[in-house]
Amino acid sequence: MFPAGACEVQSEVNAVDEPWWLAAPALLREIESRSFVLRGSASYQLGDVRIEMHADHPTLLETFPRLYGDCAAPPSGDTDGPAVRVTMRRSYEPPLVVLTFREGVPSDPAAAAYHLLRPTRAVPPFFVGDSPLCGWRVVGGSNGPVLAACGTHVLIHPTLVPPEFLVEYLVGIALGAQPWVLPIHGASLGIGGMGAALVGASRAGKTTTSLHLAARGHTLLGDEIALIRLTTGAIVPFRRTVNVRPGPIGRELAPVLGMAGSDDGSSPRPHRITDLFPGRPPEPVPLRAVFFLAGFADSSSVEPFQLTLEHTNVFDWITTPEIAYCSWGVAPARRALRLMVLKQTLSRIPCWLLKVGPPSETAELIESTMEKLSC
Repeated sequence: MFPAGACEVQSEVNAVDEPWWLAAPALLREIESRSFVLRGSASYQLGDVRIEMHADHPTLLETFPRLYGDCAAPPSGDTDGPAVRVTMRRSYEPPLVVLTFREGVPSDPAAAAYHLLRPTRAVPPFFVGDSPLCGWRVVGGSNGPVLAACGTHVLIHPTLVPPEFLVEYLVGIALGAQPWVLPIHGASLGIGGMGAALVGASRAGKTTTSLHLAARGHTLLGDEIALIRLTTGAIVPFRRTVNVRPGPIGRELAPVLGMAGSDDGSSPRPHRITDLFPGRPPEPVPLRAVFFLAGFADSSSVEPFQLTLEHTNVFDWITTPEIAYCSWGVAPARRALRLMVLKQTLSRIPCWLLKVGPPSETAELIESTMEKLSC
């Protein structure tokens, strides 16, 4: 961490002589002293909040359409609904991305980045803490900070973070700006006017199962994150690009993907949901069922399931780090509160443990289970 004690008085510094994060105030003043030349703008509807970005370099926006192209939206006026509005600048010496929030600034921009920085065997866990500079917070690892934040400003060192960090950071902030919406790790669909969520660990079959259901005429609302609007109990569409891993492909999905129904050993293939299943934009639907994917079997099966706090593995599925950063936060008390809200929400909804069998058979079983709810 950093030395404790009184805040240092920061003077104009030379970034060559000081670590960039200690030179952050002077660097920020220098960057903002330059005239801002707009080179690109983009707007995305992410749940109930719209994020609008204005950048001085088009590369700052180029990853958004690849990952969230289905969420693209026309710019809105300043008075339209809840929004996150941010200006994005590039600096080359040192290389930095500077974000300035005009609306929707998170309460702790540093903590909002924490769950996106995943440790590996080569990279120990990251930390969030106060900088020696008054008012500044940093996120860093063994090689020092990768992000520094103060007030409405965030400085990111792009060579020290994962390639998709900037996109997911801003998406997480947009989701965190809507506390009335609870994100969980799962796929979501509209089936006969009713909402269904598929929850499971990574590689549990969520994507394959949800795509097969969509190929049978149902509406795929999202593949990675399911958004539950707590005020109404509705599932809100949130469509991130789908990565289709090699594996068994049923007869109804093979024509949609344009591939044979067998594992060809290739790497995951990205697809926009609207490219696979064109049609009207999806609408929120009332959540009526949650299926917890509990492993694979030769034949699919379901059994009723009552979620309790003792099912720690299930809560791990729901609250993986990729999701937790969205709105759950890092404070233990806040996370515990969101966990209780989730438990209360799901206690009012029929839940099942689902053994995943052949894709078409599993999709048919989910359909028939949902049909019984409408009787």
